[in-house]
Amino acid sequence: MKHNVSSRRRRIRPLPQLNNRQRSVLAGSLFFLPWLIGFLAITLYPLVYSVQISFNQVAIRPGEIVLEPVGFTYFRRALLEDTEFPTKLIGSLGNILLGMPLTVVFALVISLLLSRKFRGRTLFRIIFFLPVIIMSGPVLSELMTETSAMSLNIDIMGLRSILMEMQAAGSGRWAGILLTFLNSFLRILWFCGVQIVVFLVALQKIDRNMYEAAAIDGASAWESFWKITLPYLRPIIMLNCIYTIVEMGAASDDATNAQIVDSIRDIARPYSYAAAQSWIFAFCLLLMIVVVFLIFRERKERGGRKS
Repeated sequence: MKHNVSSRRRRIRPLPQLNNRQRSVLAGSLFFLPWLIGFLAITLYPLVYSVQISFNQVAIRPGEIVLEPVGFTYFRRALLEDTEFPTKLIGSLGNILLGMPLTVVFALVISLLLSRKFRGRTLFRIIFFLPVIIMSGPVLSELMTETSAMSLNIDIMGLRSILMEMQAAGSGRWAGILLTFLNSFLRILWFCGVQIVVFLVALQKIDRNMYEAAAIDGASAWESFWKITLPYLRPIIMLNCIYTIVEMGAASDDATNAQIVDSIRDIARPYSYAAAQSWIFAFCLLLMIVVVFLIFRERKERGGRKS
């Protein structure tokens, strides 16, 4: 009897020990699992179905929905025949291309300020993130279109007037960009709440001993920022850029999204034309995300060269 018990104990193998990297992967997978379940259960089927109906004419009949294949007809119509959609699409992509770097840079600057120790730091962190909590996309749209609550005329020491004159005269490369920043300051502030939090978390992970060692070697604060902070934040900047593109592209007050919503209500071509427009817009956003990924991806050194 004792021999059988001892032999069974020998057969039981201990659980494998996980290293730190495996624990991190397991923890990340567990946090990612609820989103994955929700995507598979709720989002995947409508996503695939929207692709299907974009290549078909939807005919709603009593008791059934009939799909008649039309190929790329609606895609060609949206890009080549529609007089409004291409213009609004270009305008939306231009706003994202300009607003994304402004938002990320502004969020980085604010996070660097909020990461320092000063009295009332927690209060200021709450203030910058509060709009994300208490307001929603439709509320923002109403504030920007129906009232003047989101309009802020910033003219510090006549800077706005000077930039407008430079833009009218056709001189000054950065006049238009600075004017856009001043005109959409509150909108940029609205979109940078989550990015500030992500930057703050990343900044707290940087080892302070590296800054102390750099200071001992005579490095200035600016040199420490370029040599320590910015390289460490490279993947975080990429993450925030991608998040900002998606967030701005999904804004309810975006002109392209408004055009797609109007197309959904067209009873002559229910859903198919709007699905084609939405996938054109999504493909353009995906291209922007790929470009951001290629710019900020980690380059491995091979043979003394970075690739």
